[in-house]
Amino acid sequence: MNALCTEDPATLADQAVANAAAEIHTGRLILKSPVRVDAATVAALANNKAIAENLATMPYPYAEQDALEWFAGKTESRVGGRLFSIHLDIPGEKFIGTIGYGPMQEGGNPEIGYWIGEPYWGFGYATEAAKAVVDYAFEEDEIAILEGGARITNAASRRVLEKCGFEYQGFGKTYCRALDEEVPVDRFALTRPRYQGIKWRRRTRG
Repeated sequence: MNALCTEDPATLADQAVANAAAEIHTGRLILKSPVRVDAATVAALANNKAIAENLATMPYPYAEQDALEWFAGKTESRVGGRLFSIHLDIPGEKFIGTIGYGPMQEGGNPEIGYWIGEPYWGFGYATEAAKAVVDYAFEEDEIAILEGGARITNAASRRVLEKCGFEYQGFGKTYCRALDEEVPVDRFALTRPRYQGIKWRRRTRG
């Protein structure tokens, strides 16, 4: 099974607005500031080629130092994005991945990115987290459009985007750090008018 991921939120973190107070509860998950996650925990899940080869900038192998550098980048405030770690809503709040959105280049539209650790694939966690973050992006940050991408071999990530209402925009290419080459990707977008018609949409305020 392919990793449930698009662009690497470690890169999105560099553009993300640091927001330690932001916390989202879904039916099974808690999304919160990654500052609460320790580097060893992140590295243990992220050090997986099956994840890295479906992301743009995640290194492979992935060490604790990579996680520390990720945290350091996350603390820089940039306009236009958010970053959350994903935790199971159980005692201990087990960390299972990350999700966020932000412009991948200056002046670009915000783009959603996420990854889930391999032991937690197949349970619908990526879709659950993505729907909550899409809500947050449109309701709290009042964005006009949210973009996304999935490597063409990553059918699971494509399904996540489609379940969240994203529409196919066309074919492109993205450089993959783990493979040190460009890989073909499918591009998607979700506009505010389309988002407003989605049945699962809910307000996140209050």
